[in-house]
Amino acid sequence: MNDIAVQVNNLSKRFKIYSNPWLRALEWANFGRKTYHQEFWALKDISFEVKRGDCLGIIGPNGAGKSTLLKILTRSLYPSTGTFQINGNVLLLLELGTGFNPELNGRQNIYRSSQLLGFPEGYVSDRIKEIEAFADIGEFFDRPIKTYSSGMYVRLAFSMFVFLRPEVLIVDEALSVGDIFFQQKCFAKMREILSSGTTCLFVSHDTAAIQNLCDRTILLIQGQIDFEGDPEEAVSRYYAKVGKRPDRSRNVQLQMPADQQLQSEVWITSNDILAHNILPNIKNRHGAGGLEVVAARITDHLGRDTLQVEMLSPLSFYILIHSKEDIMKPNVGIHLYDRLGNLVFAAGTRQLKHNLPPLKANEELIVRIDLRFNVQPGEYTFSLGVGEPSIDHEPNVGYVHDRHEMLGPIVVTYDQNRIFPFYGIAKLPMEASYRKIGQ
Repeated sequence: MNDIAVQVNNLSKRFKIYSNPWLRALEWANFGRKTYHQEFWALKDISFEVKRGDCLGIIGPNGAGKSTLLKILTRSLYPSTGTFQINGNVLLLLELGTGFNPELNGRQNIYRSSQLLGFPEGYVSDRIKEIEAFADIGEFFDRPIKTYSSGMYVRLAFSMFVFLRPEVLIVDEALSVGDIFFQQKCFAKMREILSSGTTCLFVSHDTAAIQNLCDRTILLIQGQIDFEGDPEEAVSRYYAKVGKRPDRSRNVQLQMPADQQLQSEVWITSNDILAHNILPNIKNRHGAGGLEVVAARITDHLGRDTLQVEMLSPLSFYILIHSKEDIMKPNVGIHLYDRLGNLVFAAGTRQLKHNLPPLKANEELIVRIDLRFNVQPGEYTFSLGVGEPSIDHEPNVGYVHDRHEMLGPIVVTYDQNRIFPFYGIAKLPMEASYRKIGQ
């Protein structure tokens, strides 16, 4: 137990919902002999552990129970059943600047807030210069915060929190504050805090931050743990859950789009794809199942099967899909991740504005995706998926039917004897020109 910072066992939280406030008093008056409420379980049988120095991400749609869980862990609420234990002092980044006095200046509010949070006298004095430098609000640091802009306000609040250095840090949607430059400072500081051994619970809708900072992630759905594991897969499953299935109650005639077939110089058969299938029989697969990826084959520009490609060169992904039911607008896509789990690229036929033909039950389709690897050398994992547009028309959210995660790795190589064509994660379209003065 010495290496466990947070332990949660079968935690549940029940709320009583009354249609009228007077019904609460009436129920109390008859000593519970007759109930006038409905039960709502915001959390049900939640169990997990967080080791010291680890960062656990918690994601889920609105109403999944994330805020209720945090309130219990910070003792703002009591659980209905279950237990939890946190070993070490806890600091919650929930609402930045809560408790700040608008009449006091920034420096005074820092001292006052640290005392309210229970930090000993002198703790902030040793860190006040670092806090002031990180906030970077100049002379406003010694002016009443009622004169601050909203950006200055969150800079001051976040700067105070990150320099207090608790043993357990609970973050709730508090990193995407200020302008892009301050956000980069925030993420850099968070990585420094985590590397120093601070345990973190990070609740956010910012899926990129979840993938970048967390060692493990929990997906909450309707108060229960739907998935616990790698952040990349948790985020993928999250998007699969928030997508809403298209309405099939209407009798819509399946019509072939104008661009019926993606044009290509070379096409291979479904038997070829099955014979060179790169999809292993693994558990990293999820989706509704109405449409499935049966097999996939990857070749280079010469048609050779490979998972290795030279930098700036293409690979062709042949994807065989099978419909188990009528699918109006199928979409096939790919996600590419670097060695740190960062999403480098994601797109599909929908983003390419290629309208795949509607499929009836038991029909098959081969989709070819040509992807040029304009990325730095290294190893990359990828996922392949099929789905439909979400009914709520969110442009980057779809209803996932089948997705295979953690495929690969694809190895991107480069001849070190040649000049390196770019630095960074990926190559962007770029041109250069010149004009000599006097000509």
